[in-house]
Amino acid sequence: MHFLGLAGMPRRIPDYPDAFAEWNALCSYGSYLSILGALFFFYVVYATLAGNQVCGKNPWQFEGETTSPTLEWMIPSPPAFHTFEELPAIKEGR
Repeated sequence: MHFLGLAGMPRRIPDYPDAFAEWNALCSYGSYLSILGALFFFYVVYATLAGNQVCGKNPWQFEGETTSPTLEWMIPSPPAFHTFEELPAIKEGR
């Protein structure tokens, strides 16, 4: 629509010159794509809220791993108040 305006296409009229047909069609296809994207977004929101899937204890844990790679997943959820009275020592390696 920016290029149409720069080319001199008047706004808010029911008929436009044929010279603007390609750009106008491109704008129309872009609006259809935006509508499809919005519908897909609302479908994803609905599927997330209406689904019966429950997230596991650690959704980021890989198959076959027995421990979590990060400190956040080593405590129960929700974490207790003052979970760590002092900073835990983090050691390299597994």
